[in-house]
Amino acid sequence: MSADLATFDPKKAEVFVRRTGQQLAAAMNCYLSNVGDQLDLYKALSQLGSATSEELAEETGLHERWLREWLRHQACNEHLEYDAADNRFSISPEAFAVLCDEDSPYYFASGFQAFSSMGTALKRLPETFRTGLGMTYDEHGAACACGTEKLNNYIPRFHLVQTILPMLDGICDRLHTGIRVADVGCGSGIALLNMAKAFPNSHFVGYDVSKHALDRAQAHAEQSDLGNVSFVNVEDQRLPTDHSLGFVTTFDVVHDTPFPQQMIGDIHAALEPDGTWLCSDIRSFPKFEDNLKENPSAALMYGFSVLVCLSSAMSEPGGAGLGTLGFNEEVAQKMTKEAGFKRFRRLDFDNAVNSFYEIRP
Repeated sequence: MSADLATFDPKKAEVFVRRTGQQLAAAMNCYLSNVGDQLDLYKALSQLGSATSEELAEETGLHERWLREWLRHQACNEHLEYDAADNRFSISPEAFAVLCDEDSPYYFASGFQAFSSMGTALKRLPETFRTGLGMTYDEHGAACACGTEKLNNYIPRFHLVQTILPMLDGICDRLHTGIRVADVGCGSGIALLNMAKAFPNSHFVGYDVSKHALDRAQAHAEQSDLGNVSFVNVEDQRLPTDHSLGFVTTFDVVHDTPFPQQMIGDIHAALEPDGTWLCSDIRSFPKFEDNLKENPSAALMYGFSVLVCLSSAMSEPGGAGLGTLGFNEEVAQKMTKEAGFKRFRRLDFDNAVNSFYEIRP
């Protein structure tokens, strides 16, 4: 054994093993909560008010014995409430907001879907650590794109047009008049479609490399019936290089791309001299020790990075590998300045996860 047995503290070991068990339980909970989300069990419980496993089985048509075990597991994890007197389970309004209500700022259930889709990444990680090459988003499968979309769509739906765009110097007037807009790394297109609906005189193009995400974006576009928006694979059609775009947006993209400096340079080449780039990326501190001490989501973010973001950022040889917490404000200012941007301003928008920057040539 390499550990110093002379300094071994059994009480600290007990604390450590208890915490490790809790973390294992949390990992299991991701999978089982994803099952509950897929089967709409939380919503069914909410509609019933409270239920026994037999009543939930009758309501859903599912097998009672499996539901009973799932309900007990969820109660132990405090996702559900349990009334021992009547052997009934229920979901609180607060849990409903997190686990069911996709219009709530607290909604987080799609994180279980995103995590559950990472099984392929877990199998490949040992080899990834040897070679240094990660996985593209599409290699995680369609479920990852779906989970990521639901996890990140609150701001694009309820704050982008209403709150954030008016903070940018003159951009709303220009959008109303009519300009060309690109959303780089558009994902499933929620942000782009909301902007296209609000500003019918402008034309919007979404660029991405993920076929799964683009398929979802195209489906959303067909449902919206908007004539001023389109989606393309950036491998088939690059950003224009003639300074013809009035506005470019990126949402949680720069830290994911293998070659972020090249992408930032491409955005600079695409923008008009008086154009604007709205860049949103994960809020973090420049130093690890500050993230360790001051960032309450650091463990979640570094874990997501190893499984998804860093993996994407190193999915090609020579990838920069910024990772989830790698594009902090200090790095963003340095990289955009190197690409030729002259103006950089952090927006005063209060959000626990993201920082928003107005960047201009």
